Parts: sequence; C-alpha cells; structure tokens
Amino acid sequence: MLVLKSSKVIIRKRHSNVSRVLQSSKNSRVSVFSGCGSHPYCLSYKYHHKTTFCRAYVKPLAQSSSAIGVETSLATASRLLRVYYVRKDHDMSGWGLHVWGDGAQNHTDWTKPLPPSGCDEISGCYVWDIPIKASGGPEGAYIGLLVHKGDQKSARAELTIPDNSSEVWLVGSEQAGFLKAPDLKDVPAGSITKQAAIWVDANTIAWRHPLTEADGRPRSFRLHYSRDAQMSITGAGVVGAEESFELQPAATVLPPELSRKYPYLQFCSALHVPEQVVQQAARLLQGQLLVSMHAPSGVALAAAAQGGTHEQQQQLQALDATGVQLQGVLDDLFTYEGPLGYHSAESYSSDVGSVSVWAPTAQKVELLRWPGPRGDTPEVHELSPGRKGEWSMPVPRAWDGSYYKYRVTVYCPWTLRVEVSEVTDPYSMSLAADGKRTQFIDIESPISSPAGWQEDMSPRLEQWTDISIYELHIRDFSACDDSVPEPLRGKYLAFSPQHIVTASAGEASADGGGAAAAALNRELLPPTAGLQHLAKLRQSGLNHLHLLPTYDFASVPERQEDQALVNIDLAEVSADSPLPQEAIAAVSDQDAFNWGYDPVHWGVPDGSYALQPDGLDRILEFKSMIMAMHAAGWRVVLDVVYNHVYRAGPFDRYSVLDKIVPGYYQRRMEDGEICHSTCCNNTATENSMCERLVVDDIVHWAKHYKIDGFRFDIMGHLLVNTLSKMRRRLDDLTIEKDGVNGRSIYIYGEAWDFGEMVDNARGVNCGQMNLAGTGLGAFNDRLRDGALGGGPFDPYHYQGLVTGLSLAPNSIQPHQGGSDPSGQLQELLMLTDWVRYSLAGNLRSFPLRCHDGVTRLGGEALAHGLPLAYGALPHENVAFIGCHDNLTIFDQVTEKAALTVSAAERSRMVMLCLSMIALSQGVPFFHAGDDLLRSKSLDRDSYNSGDHFNRVDWTGQMNNFGVGLPPASKNGQGWHYKKKLLANTMIKPNASHIKLATETFQLMLKIRYSSPLFRISDPQHVQQQVSFSNTGPDQIPGIVVMTLTSAEQQQLGVFDPAFKRIVVVFNCSPLAQEVPLPSDCGPLCLHPLAAAFALDTRLSAGCRIGSTGEMMLVAARTTAVFVESR
Repeated sequence: MLVLKSSKVIIRKRHSNVSRVLQSSKNSRVSVFSGCGSHPYCLSYKYHHKTTFCRAYVKPLAQSSSAIGVETSLATASRLLRVYYVRKDHDMSGWGLHVWGDGAQNHTDWTKPLPPSGCDEISGCYVWDIPIKASGGPEGAYIGLLVHKGDQKSARAELTIPDNSSEVWLVGSEQAGFLKAPDLKDVPAGSITKQAAIWVDANTIAWRHPLTEADGRPRSFRLHYSRDAQMSITGAGVVGAEESFELQPAATVLPPELSRKYPYLQFCSALHVPEQVVQQAARLLQGQLLVSMHAPSGVALAAAAQGGTHEQQQQLQALDATGVQLQGVLDDLFTYEGPLGYHSAESYSSDVGSVSVWAPTAQKVELLRWPGPRGDTPEVHELSPGRKGEWSMPVPRAWDGSYYKYRVTVYCPWTLRVEVSEVTDPYSMSLAADGKRTQFIDIESPISSPAGWQEDMSPRLEQWTDISIYELHIRDFSACDDSVPEPLRGKYLAFSPQHIVTASAGEASADGGGAAAAALNRELLPPTAGLQHLAKLRQSGLNHLHLLPTYDFASVPERQEDQALVNIDLAEVSADSPLPQEAIAAVSDQDAFNWGYDPVHWGVPDGSYALQPDGLDRILEFKSMIMAMHAAGWRVVLDVVYNHVYRAGPFDRYSVLDKIVPGYYQRRMEDGEICHSTCCNNTATENSMCERLVVDDIVHWAKHYKIDGFRFDIMGHLLVNTLSKMRRRLDDLTIEKDGVNGRSIYIYGEAWDFGEMVDNARGVNCGQMNLAGTGLGAFNDRLRDGALGGGPFDPYHYQGLVTGLSLAPNSIQPHQGGSDPSGQLQELLMLTDWVRYSLAGNLRSFPLRCHDGVTRLGGEALAHGLPLAYGALPHENVAFIGCHDNLTIFDQVTEKAALTVSAAERSRMVMLCLSMIALSQGVPFFHAGDDLLRSKSLDRDSYNSGDHFNRVDWTGQMNNFGVGLPPASKNGQGWHYKKKLLANTMIKPNASHIKLATETFQLMLKIRYSSPLFRISDPQHVQQQVSFSNTGPDQIPGIVVMTLTSAEQQQLGVFDPAFKRIVVVFNCSPLAQEVPLPSDCGPLCLHPLAAAFALDTRLSAGCRIGSTGEMMLVAARTTAVFVESR
C-alpha cells in the first residue's frame, strides 16, 4: 500500500535490495516495504502467479520542484489517479510523465515532466499519483499521459477514466493505456509504429538500450526483414519475418566518427551489422525492417524453473522490438552523384535526353506521361534501377513540353505497408497549376527566358557592407494599389513597367507556352505608386529587394477561378470591429493571400503570382520581374525555406519527397517520429541526398534566375557544413561561364537555435553562436529587443530604449527590471548597451564600457546567458528591428508606449528605430512599409490574414491602423487590450506623420551612403574607428553617442574624403538634451543633408552645437548626425 502524507517527507535509499525509509523529522512514521522477493523479475511474473504487485513508499509530490502545482492540487482534486509504468527491459531510469486533458487537475510543462511518486526497487515499476477531476463528462474524466525522457517518447495513452476507476497502466512504448493490470504476455514486446533503431552506417545500428542485463549477462539482438511488410510484434516478439539476422553487440557508445555525425545518438549502444547483411542491403532496404532485443537465455531458464511455461520463456526473451531508420546506411551505401530530374536531349547534344529519380528503397518506379497539364489518360513507362538507388529512363526530344509524374511502389514506415503513390519530380523545373504535374522543359533553352534575358546583368556590388535590404511580399506590393491595372495586382508583372496592361489576359492556353502573356495588350503607362516609392528608396541608396517566398507553395490555389474573394469596405469598418477578421477567416485557406512558408517544390516559381500558372508562363513572368528590378538598380533576394516541407506521408497531394524515399528526407526524432519544431515537417538536410537537393536548388536559382541573395528561413535548422557547401558552389559561378557572379551573392538568415537542433545536437548548426567568421549574415535580435524592449514572446508591454522604459513608462508594466524606478533605470542602461554593441556591428571583439563601468568585449557581455555580440565580421550582422514576422514596428510601439504618447511622438519612435538600423555597421534590413508607419491593425502573425490586414498604401495617405480587430486565431487572447488601442483616435497617424517618417527614412539612407564610415567591412577597422561616449553608470539615460573617425590614410583604415569625423546622437528620451562632445573632436556642424531637411524642424533647427562649442543640443526623440568636415 502506498501512503501520501502532505506534512511529511519520506526519503528512500537503496541498500541490499530493500527500500529503507528514513525519517525526515522526529514526528515522521517509519515503515519498510519490499517487493514480493520471490522472483528476480517479479514485475514480469506477478500476473502469472497472481501475486500482489510489489509496492514502494512514495515521496510527497509537493517536495518535487517539477511537480505540477500539487501543493494545492491534492487539497482540491476530487481524487487521485495512480499511474503505473512498466517496461519489459527494466530500463526505468530518467523517465518522467507528461499530463494533459480536461480531466487533469493540472497540466505539465513539456520541459518539466512529473517525476515518479515512487519506484519499486525489485520490479522497477514507476508510480505516479495524479490529481484529477471527478468527471470530465458523462463517461468520466478525459486525460492524456505520455512517458518521456527529454524528446525521447515512450508509452502514451489518451483515455477516459470512469469515476469508479483509480489506476492506469502504461507498458513499454505502447500507445494505449490499461485501466487494470495487463497480462504482459499479451502486450507487444515493443512498438512496430516506432523506429528507434537507427542504421547509422553500413556496419552499425544504434539503439538506446543496454547491451547487458544489470548483472552483466549479455542480451542478444536480431534484424528482421519482410519484403511485403507482413511482420508484427506480439508479446512473444517479432513474428512474420521472411529472414532474420543476428546483430553483434559492438560497443556501449557509438565510435567517435559516428558520434560526430550523430551527436544526439552518441550514448546509444552500437550493434554490428554482419557483412552478409551489408552485401544484401540493396534488397533488404526495399522491405520492412525490425530490430529485436532478447533477454539472456539464463533468465528464461530461471523463469521456467520457477514454474513458467515455454511460452512464458519466449515472452521473457523478447524484451523490446522496433522499426529501423535508414538515413545513415542510405548515405553510406547509396549516395548518388549523377544527374537527377529531367535533362533534355539538347543538354546532351543528342536526340535523347533522360529523366532520373533517386529512390533506393523503392521496389518499382514508373513514369506517367500526359500531353498537357490537365486531363487525358497517361502513358506508363517503367524506369530502370541503378547501382546507387537511382531509377532512370531515356526521354525523346518530342516529349519536351509534355507533363509527367512518377508512380512509386515503396514500403512506408508511417502506414507499415507497401504503398503505391503518384508524385511529381523533386527536381521539377516547371509545373502544371497547383503543382499537379511536372513539365519536361529545358530551363536553359532560349524559350524558357523572355527577350533580353541573356543581356540582363545584376547591379554591381563592391562589398558586403554596401548592402541594404527591403523585405517585401509579392502580393503586398500591388494587391491594394489602385494604380496597378487590375489583372496585374498581386502578380510578378506588377514589378515590370513594360508589362503594365490596359486589357485583361483573356483565355489562357493549355500548353503553358506563354500564350496568356502574349495575349496581353501592353503599353507603357506611368509608374505605379509602388514603383514610384521603390524608385525613391533606390535613389536614397537602398539596393536589395528581399522577396518573401516565391517558390511553389501549397497554401494558395494557383488558378484565379479557384481563389475565394472577400471584399471589405474600409469606410464601413470601425477601428475595433471583429467583422473583417470573421470575413477573412471564412476564406483564409482558399483566398489569394499567404506568406508562402509551406514549400512543395523548391525549384519552381509559384503559380499564384502568374497570370497563367501552367507551364512556362510563370517562369517567363518571374524572369521579367527580375529583369525589371535589375534595370531599376535593385539586386533581388529570395526567401528560401529548406528547413521543412509542407506535407509528408504517402497520401497528401502536397507530399513529394516522402512519397519517394519515405522517412529519409524528413528529420526524425530518435523514436522515428518526424520533427515538427519549425511548424511543419522538418527536413533532414544533414542527410547527403537531402543536402544535395538544397545545394543544387540554390545554385539553380542563382544561375537560371540571376538571384543576388538568399535569406534562409530558420537557418539554425541547417548545418554550417551545408551552408559552406552552398557558398563554395555559388563562388564557382562566373559571368563568363554562367552569366552571374556567384561571389557577390549574399547569404543570411534566421540563426535561431531551438528544437532538435539546440546546442548542436544534430551537428554544428547555423545558430548565432556558431557563425563567427563564416561570412553568413544573421538577424541580430539584440538591436530589436534593446530598442523596443522584450522579445516576441515576452509580455507585450515590455519597453526598451526607444519605447519609453524608465523615461516615459507605461502604466501596466511596473515590474520590468524591478518594482522600483531604479530597477527600471538599470534595465534601460543594460538595453542601451545592447543597442551600442549592435550599432558597432555585433562584433564579439568590440570593446565597450558597459553600464556598470566595466569595459567588456562584445563576446564577454551577456544576453540571456549567452554572448551579447557573437559575430566576427561586420557583414555577419543583419541589423533589424522589424520584419514580416510579429508586429510591425509601428504596432510594437503602439502596444509598448504609454497611452499618453501622441501619434506624432509614436511616429518619431518609429523613425528612431529606422535610423538605428540605417546607421548600424553591418547590413541594414527593413520591413516594407515600416517607413510608411505600416500597421497590420495589431496583427502579430499576418501570414494568412488576407490583403485587408497586410495592406500597404504606397501613397502614404493611411497606414492601415484601426481596420478592425486582428484575426482571433493568433490574436484573440490579446483582444482585451488591442481593442482599446485600436479605438484610441489619438494613436492613429495622419498623412503628414507618414510623410515625415518616410522622408526621414530616406534621409538616413542618404546619410549612410554619404560616408564609407557607416559601411566598414574590416572588424579591426570597426574597433579602431567606431567608439561610444556617454557610457557607464554616469551616462545620460536614453542617449547613445556614436563617433566614427576617418583614417588619415587609406592604408590605415577606412578613409572618408569629405569628413574627418561623424558623431551620431540618438536621443530616445522625451526631452531635448545637451550632450558633451566626444573628446578630441574638432568643430562640428549638422550633416549638410540633415541641415537642409526642412520637413523636420526638430532636426534641422532643433539640433545644433551649443554656443561654447562643447555641447551638442539634440531635440527629443530625434537622431542627429554631426560632422567634422575636411
């Protein structure tokens, strides 16, 4: 019997196989319990012998730091549910319990599983006592239970507990629970739905199991095979195998070379695969594979001697069994370097081309061919297998322009069956609408490019730090721009002035050969509002246009007739109305809007942005857009998403990779489950053929579409080694050979470290802490969080340097930095240091006198326990505060600033943020429309919020604030405060505020490009030529003073022929300030461009050098740039 006493602590110590319970106070009662003592594996035999289950004392849950509020739960719960967990392999160490469900009194945090309430020392059974509600409904209380160890999952159950039941049994890795003690001989010895054994190279299988029993006797292991997937796992172990092979225990940990490749598996046991199996791998890998573990034979004999039957002996021998992951052995034996996809006869200088697909686990691959993108009955052709897992066939020249798919027969670990699936080509270059068929095309043929493509050249780039980036969504650019002819709104051709039309497209032809585009009545019209705005930004110095995903994605129907429409009249919508979001939610999955972070085919432009989505038209229109942007002086960046694909499995129409080699292209947990930390089905780009695919794809876009840069979504989910291969392949591209200069292509991305990749668990990943010296750009969240306060997942009201922390606090966050003003001030000074390090290029080698008076290098200062500055090269610093994710800068300012702050002052806060980005060392990055005070009506995640919430008014007449409550799906929990803000008329900016913001932004860009001192490329020169005053504990709060000093000679550093010195003052306080000049300054004056900026008198007239020449006078919430001229 188990006893819980909330006032006592009972501590159990192991001694001579007996549970000794010691007093924790003189009033505690002491009792001793032990197991039945009759059998060495009492747990396994208790059912057959009908003995009482071995019990142990339980430490009160309230004493555990990981318990789920049990102090109160025990008092308020209607009853306790006892959860038993038993494993046939007796491996009980480290497991915890995750609890959820309506019937649970409390839910656990995944990172803090509930530790056991007790453990029987002889049987090893874990016990939990869970407070649950009396009933969750007429049938009982619904509860979910999952035993796990970190991300390693074991038994799971979701069940309804009747009011008259008080216990649940979980066994091994079974995905069901039992309301009474089960008979273990009827419980499968393992889980066929798991694949916890990983075949890591030709000769090694890794499995996290001890190779011996606790007493040192060796266990045995076997590999089982069935071509037709006829195996199952019973209480007696694996049945239905056609062949079985013995695996030899090799080591208790993986050897060093495998541990480096698979860090998360390094402490798994290594099982040696015999050479006879390796020689047959090509055949065996095409079927179902299981690995089983068995107890030593002596255990079975002892059981028989105790009265057990032969059947019971066999049951004891089968301790566990699981499926096998194949990625390692496929890489080791079947990495393929030959051609993949379609290669035309012309590319071979022959009358016959070829098509190839890598499918080493497939039993059969056929090609289905159609003459057009829709309809018809396909021809069927068999592909021939090769030595490295490739399947191929010759393709006559006459097939060019027709369409095809593969039909793949392959074992699928998700369904445990051999499946037959139709699938498009992972190396597709052209598609039918909605990606339903792949088209045979030669991407290098002249017919695949518009006129003038061969002559198109990207604008020249001198050095990485000359880059500045404007992030824009294709549809946002023109969907709501009335100056764009209606057929082109939201399309590629809205960027191309020579394609502005006055008539609709008419009927699209079925051949996809450009007929729709040719049918347009074209004439040159005045540039649209959007193009005019881009032209002003380009004239100011901005030079890279970053386009959100443009590859083929799933979330928007590509044929216009299939897209749902929603019309919302802004004049009839109140600022805080819920009606617009209701209308959008009703059609959000069928309308024309989505960000597109749900890739299907990486190598083809998305058809929803084309006038005609079938075949070549989307390619021609996309290239026309690129040509137009290059002609306007823009270099073009694509947003690539190689960290996940939208769908997996054998049935979904959007699943591609996983239909061909199931389980290979998806990154998997140790138990075989697909990782979903990115939001969808994570890709395993560390696997050689998945890595090859993404490296080939990046080169394809650079070479065939003349792309000038790539922004990597969740770059931290790719390995540094993969990005290094991309860099080398890009560097090999030359103007003479390939038509592009690959060495000028910039790579940057989101270097967040989380999920299964955290702490380099899958290899050295592209996380912030690993990128120093790689040349890869990484978004610097220190500038964002220092300026605005908090991060995307912190309370919305957290403030920062710009938004009023300490100096203009809002009324709802009195505890940020502490409950008193001095704590808030210290928080402000700390965040100001974050901004300073960021302005200096986020260099780990940059020295700064910090707010506590100690001078630290950037890598020595800390943020969230990690180095505050982590880069080694200036261009590795992508300086940003706003992007498409999360709230716009204006909306963040709106939520954080005090309610008393006017629209004009909020606008100036936005301008301060933009100026910090523009004047940072490194690569400045801006979200399109932030310079127009863009709002999404407080929508924190507008990926599927339609044109209404994502509208950009390029004319600057409105900023889209107060167009209704943002969609409830992502914002509903914040409606209570968002509603009040949206209804507050003093917050909404007018056209004059917007005009001042965008022209100030353009001014700051012009200042950046007026001096090379803002674009220093050498980290040593940054250390020598960038400095800060007004630092340390005695600084004037809210003021950042940055000095840029020119070298006297070019060989000694960066030389500015116009200015000896530039002093930038960011006054983020609500008051005008007098700030001492930095030491050794000569006579300063306002930058000529700033002095001539009459639109902002605060800047042009309110910022000056004092009469004594010793102080700089800077107006409130203003960025002033002073210069010492030569």
